[in-house]
Amino acid sequence: MLPLLRSQTVQNSFYLMILLFSSFTQASTPGDKRTILTSGDKVYPIYYQLGQSAVLYLGLKPETVICGNKNYFNIEKLKEGLTIQPLANISTNLTVLSQDRRYLFYLTPSKNGQIDTFIDVKWIPEAEQRPIARSGLITKESIRELGQKLNVGVLEIQLKKMVSLSITKRSIVEFTIKNNSTGVVKTSGIELMVTKANRPVEHQVYAFDSDIIKGHGMIQGRVIVTGVDLGGASLLFSYQGKSTKFLLRGGKY
Repeated sequence: MLPLLRSQTVQNSFYLMILLFSSFTQASTPGDKRTILTSGDKVYPIYYQLGQSAVLYLGLKPETVICGNKNYFNIEKLKEGLTIQPLANISTNLTVLSQDRRYLFYLTPSKNGQIDTFIDVKWIPEAEQRPIARSGLITKESIRELGQKLNVGVLEIQLKKMVSLSITKRSIVEFTIKNNSTGVVKTSGIELMVTKANRPVEHQVYAFDSDIIKGHGMIQGRVIVTGVDLGGASLLFSYQGKSTKFLLRGGKY
């Protein structure tokens, strides 16, 4: 499929995302941003390297920070997260508590070249993060089969389902991404955005179930939108300067 040119609105939105995170870059060296979706029940690894700091962006001010080996890490609270500076090659647990939320991490030295310098942590309640697996919380009428498939560069993207949760006014679009090349694709290089009337909608987050896609491998992903009727909306995928767009067959909650 021929690449679609990004609209100026989408470009501006990506620039705004960069500006949003720029206030934290003084504490880290350039690197790929990684996004984590958490509901507080899973421990996520953070890969570090001596001489480099990592920024953990939570979107809220940490109240309590518990580090298993605090003598080997310099941890400072920020307005909406914290910075982590390793002082030795030690693995340990890290727990952050704030606003009745619990974030669980495991600090460990990088062994395969993956180094975290900026981690964007999104809080999504477990019942909404994986609604398909908890069928008792939703009705058949709230699930729409999509089945659309398009390519963007070496990636093959297939939309699977859209789930609408009337209580929380959230829509979750589930999809798969297949890597048709022999090389490894980093998901940090994939951008996606829900737009309506050619403008990005508010209150949207997305995440993948892996940081990489192996050659000829496949991963799952999801995008979650809050408080927006997705009727007539589009889902834009971009990778390595190429873009493709899905028209979402959305509707009211």
